[in-house]
Amino acid sequence: MLDGANMTLSELLAKALDCHRSGDTALATHFYKAILETQPSHLACLHGLGLIAIGKNELNEGLHFLNQALDIAPDNAALYYDRALLFQKQGEYGAAIKNYDLALFLNNSLVPGYSNRGIALEAIGEVELALGNYERALCLDPAFANAWYNRGNIYKSNQAFEQAIKCYLVALQLHPIFWEAFTNLGLSYYAAKKFSLAINAYDQALSLQPNSAVIHYNRANALRTSGETVKAKAGYDQAIELNPQFAAAFANRGLVEKDLNQLEAASQDYAAALALNPELLEATWNQSIVQLMKGEWLQGWEGYELRFQHNDLKESVGERHFEVPRWTRGLPLSGKRILIYAEQGLGDAIQFCRYIPLLQKLGAFVILEVQPALKNLFKNFEGINQLLVNDSVNPDLPSFDYYCPLLSLPREFQTTPENVPPELPFKLSTELVAHWQKLVDKHIFEANYNGAKKIGLVWQGNPRHTNDHNRSLRLKSLVKHLPKEFIYFVVQKEVSDADCELLKEHANIINLSPELCDLTDTACLCLQLDLVVCVDTSVAHLSASLGKSTWLMLPFCPDWRWLTGRIDSPWYKNMRLFRQSSPGDWMSALARVRDGLILTMSN
Repeated sequence: MLDGANMTLSELLAKALDCHRSGDTALATHFYKAILETQPSHLACLHGLGLIAIGKNELNEGLHFLNQALDIAPDNAALYYDRALLFQKQGEYGAAIKNYDLALFLNNSLVPGYSNRGIALEAIGEVELALGNYERALCLDPAFANAWYNRGNIYKSNQAFEQAIKCYLVALQLHPIFWEAFTNLGLSYYAAKKFSLAINAYDQALSLQPNSAVIHYNRANALRTSGETVKAKAGYDQAIELNPQFAAAFANRGLVEKDLNQLEAASQDYAAALALNPELLEATWNQSIVQLMKGEWLQGWEGYELRFQHNDLKESVGERHFEVPRWTRGLPLSGKRILIYAEQGLGDAIQFCRYIPLLQKLGAFVILEVQPALKNLFKNFEGINQLLVNDSVNPDLPSFDYYCPLLSLPREFQTTPENVPPELPFKLSTELVAHWQKLVDKHIFEANYNGAKKIGLVWQGNPRHTNDHNRSLRLKSLVKHLPKEFIYFVVQKEVSDADCELLKEHANIINLSPELCDLTDTACLCLQLDLVVCVDTSVAHLSASLGKSTWLMLPFCPDWRWLTGRIDSPWYKNMRLFRQSSPGDWMSALARVRDGLILTMSN
């Protein structure tokens, strides 16, 4: 009976199936069970109830109904296929594969069976077999979008991003509202550093799934990497509004707030991320960077130690392991041999070598290991008992009792902005210094700039540096702000061909980069100059360590060591800082440099 009317069993089943298809699973369940009261072995009803239970994530109940159905019809491929999907949903991939095998044995043209078996095989690490299953699915049906999508996922997982992109584009051509494919297309474009295409893919995904916090988060990541910090922040805001438990979104919003010099807001977001996920190492690390920027160095040094655990950093900072203990400030050094190794860039080694004599004063025999480019510069440096070069050709190390990474020494000596050890000069060859003096004097004479102040220029650092796009500027922008009354010397070693051509147009800019063999040459050149104007590179540290007046041009959000809101630095007494007024605004900093140079003409 239904609404007072008699219905045949076939009519009742048709009604149940219609409700099931339309999404009214409650009424469909009612009808299925009504049929089972009279026909307990009704295959379609048992199958239907199993699918409804799976859809509600009631997997045990779903398995119960599917097993009952298979007892009745052990040769039904669709039942094995649906049971495989259930096992796959439970993470029981071995059981899922066995059921796909049975389904495909009974129906070897079941295209979704090959595609989903590929997913299960991929989950257990059988990548080649998974790809084979996707290929089989596409041989049977080249227009099966899911197989293209799944194949793209394998390529993406194995960092073959260009191949992944091609697969996702085919999937989207076949199925234009495939939002998951748009999302993974965006992830692949992002990994391939095609950020504008990634943002466009995320826009398409959001047009289909506007309430997806994950897509808003991924889009914000692409915007942040593209330098669109304000838009990125808005994206993280949206992700957090949609999912207030999204720890990674809080952590990454902190990154853009740091880039905007909103340090208190960044610190609060890192704290919120860690409250949600205390194991989120990136948030703790980034919190330490903010603390260092704010001058809260005692707290910041602690978190800075996480650089050796951070996946994106531990290789670049040179994580090392030795059989002897790592030295900390509680361990006595008198009569002990300690290895200190320069772990990061050349500028870092120059900045933090000031701690080496402090170790010797504690009674240590100090072994310092540096990069090959620093060998000659550190040859006669105060406090070093033995100098080593980090050279894979000669990896043998002498015996020592302790070791410590160079950039951990500020932590061990409890350094604050108020007690920074003074910079120490490098002892250079008198012959080499004399050679550079003659060379500089020769160029001044030939350019007819006798008596003019000599200014060093550095506008670009190592292009392989992760932040070089922020810290370096264009030579064309720099020369526009250089008063013609001075003579200038290029103090950076690498100069592009285009910049070399531009320099030829300015007779008062002398390009000595071909003469700079190593940092000792650079140091000798700096000694001949009245002032060095530079961006944040190793030359800034070298020049300031030599006691030369050094004007450092900084991006809006500088490296932590330069703090914020200061025109001086606790690290170098002869350094003056020229900061961008807003993100990417070099013109304001260059204008202040120009005005400062003009002012020096009257001194």
